[in-house]
Amino acid sequence: MHVAWRGRFRPHATRARPTLERLQASVGSRVSRCRRFRQRLAYPPLGMGEPVWVDDVRFDVRAHVAELVGAGGPVTPERFAGLCDEALSRPLERDRPLWQVQLAPELTDGSVGVLCKMHHAMVDGKSALELALLLLDLSADQEPEPPAEWEAEPERGATRLALDSLADGAGGSLRAGRSLAWMSRSPVRSGASIAGTLRRVASAVSDDALRPAPASYVNAPIGPKRTLLTQSVPIDDLVAAKKRAGATLNDACLAAVAGAMRQLARGRGSSPAPLKAAVPVSVRDDGEQGELGNRISFAFVDLPVEARLAATRLDRVRTQTAALKRAGRPAATEALLGAAGWLPGPVKTQVARLAASSRVYNLVVSNIPGPREPVYMLGAELLEAYPVVPLAEGHALSIGVFTYRDRACFGIHADPEALPEARELPGFLRREVRELAAPGSMGVVRNGRRAGAKRAVKGSGGGSRTASRRG
Repeated sequence: MHVAWRGRFRPHATRARPTLERLQASVGSRVSRCRRFRQRLAYPPLGMGEPVWVDDVRFDVRAHVAELVGAGGPVTPERFAGLCDEALSRPLERDRPLWQVQLAPELTDGSVGVLCKMHHAMVDGKSALELALLLLDLSADQEPEPPAEWEAEPERGATRLALDSLADGAGGSLRAGRSLAWMSRSPVRSGASIAGTLRRVASAVSDDALRPAPASYVNAPIGPKRTLLTQSVPIDDLVAAKKRAGATLNDACLAAVAGAMRQLARGRGSSPAPLKAAVPVSVRDDGEQGELGNRISFAFVDLPVEARLAATRLDRVRTQTAALKRAGRPAATEALLGAAGWLPGPVKTQVARLAASSRVYNLVVSNIPGPREPVYMLGAELLEAYPVVPLAEGHALSIGVFTYRDRACFGIHADPEALPEARELPGFLRREVRELAAPGSMGVVRNGRRAGAKRAVKGSGGGSRTASRRG
């Protein structure tokens, strides 16, 4: 369950190349900015409560910023990708802070490679980008920072851990009590709000949780092996497609994935069928932008893999996501997930496993917006970065999109043994984005028919003819 990204950097023309020692010193000087980066999980005795975050009194930045195993000398970009796959196949060690940065100091094309892993319990997509500040600068000329001093809290005993865990639970009760008190002061407004929330939650249960995902080859037992396949496309192609369709960039990315999955199904010799995608949605408000932790909900979108035309696929996605937004579905799903947190431990575990099962969704597709300006690590410019979206049990594929500068970087995370065909997806995605961007193929589709297509007209012989095919 680690999120990650794999990137390459171009060294500065006049500055020294990034080295492991310099990177350890740089991260070590900044780690005090983010307390969670030097905290580990501690478990109360006898399962008396939820795990809590505690300072790691043995924290050593060298245990978290290390050389990528096998990258001791110059390696090819292909070899770098393979070494990253091996690292992505290994879980993070749970007795220390749940993050790791691994450096490949020299690739044969002159670039520097980096793999960054963080457990999803620490961060979601947006907060992971904010935490990238441990590594990245907005200027190539950023001066090194002096080492920051910090002192770990004393290690907690079993009794203190149990009390802290109970206090966390009490804090949740207090927040709920405050909400109830606010509602009692404004019963009319609160009654309408509660009724609306309950209606949305009921829809989330019936349309999302209880509506099973279609059976699919992407849902299979998975093992420990992982591979990250990548494809970078011009972001202008996606922007052009979404503008013509009156859609969003996220809609265009989902439509591109639907088209690529259609090609994959046809390559397997199977009939293209719809897939139910779980799409993470940030529910982090403006007052929470600097906070760590996981603040995402999900929207569930049916990818129209069966649709023959790229324009049709984008229009169907656009229609769905617009309806989900109007219905407040992500907020309802968040309320449903939050309610599950109040269940007893064993029941909560079963609910969590059900929520992440292939019965609920086929694959995750996540769009993570990045900066449009270049960023740097020790003076080296970031060239590309590909996201890693975790795989839950029974899911052999997930797809992340990171938009950076003028590119959209698709990261295709898969179990290479459960889904060997995933290796074809980068080429399929590239082809699909070109199809979406082609001016002649992206007339807005309405009611299943391409806009502007001529209606059937009477021929001279009393028959009918059509000027173009239906969408």
